[in-house]
Amino acid sequence: MLNSEGRKLRKGFVPSTRHVLIGLAFTAILLTASACAVRHTTTIAASQVPPPAREASTGELVDRVNTQSAAVRTLNATVDLAPTAGSIYSGVIKEYRDVKGFILVEKPAMIRMIGQAPVVRTNIFDMVSDGDEFRLYLPSKQKFIVGKTTFHRLAKNALESLRPQHILDALLLAPIDPARDVYYPQQDEGSAGQRFYILNILEAQPAGERGELTLKRRVWFDGATLDIVRVQFYGPQGSRLEDAGYSEYQDFDGVHYPTRIRVERPVEDYRLSITILKAAFNQPIDRDKFELKKPASAERVVLSERHEGEDAAPVEAGHGQ
Repeated sequence: MLNSEGRKLRKGFVPSTRHVLIGLAFTAILLTASACAVRHTTTIAASQVPPPAREASTGELVDRVNTQSAAVRTLNATVDLAPTAGSIYSGVIKEYRDVKGFILVEKPAMIRMIGQAPVVRTNIFDMVSDGDEFRLYLPSKQKFIVGKTTFHRLAKNALESLRPQHILDALLLAPIDPARDVYYPQQDEGSAGQRFYILNILEAQPAGERGELTLKRRVWFDGATLDIVRVQFYGPQGSRLEDAGYSEYQDFDGVHYPTRIRVERPVEDYRLSITILKAAFNQPIDRDKFELKKPASAERVVLSERHEGEDAAPVEAGHGQ
């Protein structure tokens, strides 16, 4: 063994702590120098690289919308719900976990939706709409709320702003009429590099408003699969009324449909995530399933009238909203 000066050490010599530290430091310097000479390459897993976008014409995108729209006539689904209501008055957000739900839908505008609390499975809400009028029953508040689907106002409890037609708009994709609707395509790219096709759908303003076209909907398509992944709804003044997201498509006896749906209503300040657990499409549904009667103990609240002690403010209503 040699010492730090290169001289041979006598047999049985035990290096001191100082000698050991010097040797370790010298070794570390050599390793560091070697590492600096090596180029480091970060490899991205193939699963993280977005697939290339497919070529798609505007006509093909319109056909995609209309095919999905025509595929659904009725829906009977068992779902998991994750409603999140954020109070615009206090800034408090309350999330309801593990809510089981049941949804019935029949074209053109019939919907019933029930949400049940965890464990005990008592109803949190029960609501129906026929496209003209809606009814919403909140058992915990013993309120039976009735109103026209075109009437909107803000409530202290954002879940009181929950409307069945909001959910219907997300579940039933409205078709595009190439002879009547005005639309144009565009492309976008996500933060992870995935590409999207977008159809912007416009509508003419009523007579007396200079005949201007305003944005009504934006339909987003996954560039790789051409599945519809998002629909944004806009009001007459261009405000965003609703944002619906779609993912995890499955085939249900020939119906290609998303099993995860996210509904966001920025004006009413609530979000709702829907996970479809079981679904039957295009089966007959008895008409009485869409009837919701006021319980004798519930207070009837008509939203077209202002009630003493209620804070309310009108909000903008748009197409189908």
